[in-house]
Amino acid sequence: MTARRMLSIWLAAGLPASNLSDTPAEQALARLALRCQAFTPLVALDPPDGLLLDITGCAHLFGGEAQLCARIGAMLPGALVAIGATAAAARALARHGMTAGARLDDLPVTALGLDAPVARRLHRLGIRRIDALARLSRGEIRAGFGEDLLLRLDRLHGRVAEPLHFLPPPAAWREAESHHDPLLTAEQLRAALARLVIRLCDRLEAAECGLTVLRVRFRRVDARVIGETIGFAAPARDAPHICRLLAELLNRVDPGFGVEGLEIEGEVASLPAGQPELGGAVRPDHARTFDLMAGRARLSRLAPVASHVPERAMRRIPVTEPPPGWPPAGHPRPVRLFVRPERIEVIAPVPDDPPRLMRWRGASHRIARATGPERIAREWWRHEPREAAGCAEAEMLRDYYAIEDETGRRFWVFRAGLHGGARPPRWFIHGVF
Repeated sequence: MTARRMLSIWLAAGLPASNLSDTPAEQALARLALRCQAFTPLVALDPPDGLLLDITGCAHLFGGEAQLCARIGAMLPGALVAIGATAAAARALARHGMTAGARLDDLPVTALGLDAPVARRLHRLGIRRIDALARLSRGEIRAGFGEDLLLRLDRLHGRVAEPLHFLPPPAAWREAESHHDPLLTAEQLRAALARLVIRLCDRLEAAECGLTVLRVRFRRVDARVIGETIGFAAPARDAPHICRLLAELLNRVDPGFGVEGLEIEGEVASLPAGQPELGGAVRPDHARTFDLMAGRARLSRLAPVASHVPERAMRRIPVTEPPPGWPPAGHPRPVRLFVRPERIEVIAPVPDDPPRLMRWRGASHRIARATGPERIAREWWRHEPREAAGCAEAEMLRDYYAIEDETGRRFWVFRAGLHGGARPPRWFIHGVF
């Protein structure tokens, strides 16, 4: 019979904070426990800042106990990891930084997790290590310190089992069907997918969850597997809506000589009964429209990037991702920003002043008012060729002005370069307000 092996993880640096609930530490510890189920299915919480893993028969899958501890340490930097024959032994070794092969008798009595008054009394009596405590008779320990200390000592040495509540594995949001007679037509595939979706949505409703991503796999008789993925603008568990999206997807699926197996698997988020939307990502009356459009075109939204150069200060993300938080604007930015700045001709009374007259795309604009300048320099740590931005001036020092012509049209222009340099400065327009 294989000897039981327990692994203890002590998060000495503390738990990451979370603002998702009133008990952030418990939720953070539970999330870490689910990650540790990649090593063993038996993971228990050891509050307030520890985990216990039953690795009996699992360590050889990772190259042995030492390699397993190294992998967990790499996943959780700063955590102390130790292995023992019992949960109490592993916990005591981890919380005192003891390595493999350390003797339990060498640990201080505080490794038993004693109350402070009991630990102080033991110290006054000169009992500072577990081996000194173990030399006392059971009657002496019971008479002097009560049953609790004797119980802790028995659990440490495995004479009494310690009850542990192992976390259940996360729910597998998966449904599958196999068919002896391969499915050939779109109608057969649509009916089979509808059955899977209805079963999955019933489970989601009971768990008060909704789909954020749904993956579909078709296993053909020639052993080829076709995979497709659907993203949702907001958590969804409406079976007719999901089936409609899957019907659009079937236009891209080639069943070949038949499909003998189907599988759907989803990623979920909380969606309590009666809650029309989650987190304000997308308005509920727009979510279904976004889902249908996403099946036919690539939808995206803009997200901020930590760069002060305007054309690099944003990027595109899928519309199904949560809306980004934009930093407060310190200077006005145009609604429409050109991909590449366009050359303009200007007349300015003083070289460093904003323009009084601008000529752009064959039309002249007499400037009524202007604000600025806002100086932006090229990012010195970027080493790509200047020509990559379309023109050398676009990578030089820029002085931006927000200008308005006599008709009320507003533009965002900049002067590239400084007067007195190797080449005279040139003017560009970068956007329109």
